[in-house]
Amino acid sequence: MSDIFGEVDESLRQDKLEGWWGRYQYFVYGAFGLVLVAVAVNEFVLIPRTEAARAARALEMEKGLSELHNGSYVEAQSAFSDLAEGGSKMAPLAANYLAQTLYEGGGDAKGAADALAAIGTVEGGPYERLALLKNAYFLADGQSMVELEATLGSLVDDEGPLGALARELVAAKAFATGDTARARTEFNRLRYDAAAPEGVKRRAELALAAIPAGAETLEAPAEAAPETPDTVTEAPAPAPAPAESEETGQ
Repeated sequence: MSDIFGEVDESLRQDKLEGWWGRYQYFVYGAFGLVLVAVAVNEFVLIPRTEAARAARALEMEKGLSELHNGSYVEAQSAFSDLAEGGSKMAPLAANYLAQTLYEGGGDAKGAADALAAIGTVEGGPYERLALLKNAYFLADGQSMVELEATLGSLVDDEGPLGALARELVAAKAFATGDTARARTEFNRLRYDAAAPEGVKRRAELALAAIPAGAETLEAPAEAAPETPDTVTEAPAPAPAPAESEETGQ
């Protein structure tokens, strides 16, 4: 009897499966066909197009670098501008070269700063952060200390080489504005900063040698030497007694 019931249950399951398949088989075929089409489009259309665009950007970058090396600043500016405005991963690097082209080619410091400001950010990659630092260098002379620190943002807290360069710029600005105490403090820290490049450390030592030491706030004022117990304080010699008068005998 148990075998008969098992066969009945199996036949019912087969009937349900056949009914489900007969109802939804075309949807299954359609979904499978869409997957095949998507794979084919990605493989034969999207990937080749992406690779072609990447190759074109690489050629444009190579062209811009060649024109910059040859002194053809107009052509180099055109090449780097297209790349910087393209929004690709190559844009930050192109913006740095665009700023260099504008400054070297025509002394356009403002244009160079604008190109760097458009791409510079602390939260970005190395080229975005480098653009932020370069922009601060361009703006440092015309900014107050507060404005310069706002431009650099948290880059001054970075523990890498870019952070050390940012702190060096702050130290130089402090000295330029007459805050020699802070300048000496910042340069002194840079001397012992493990992340600071050797060039930064050498410049910090030269700056400390040039900045008057008297302007620095002393951390530990020199204490007066204590008086030793065996020091004998000599009493002043007594005044000589007045000579007796020969006439009075006194």
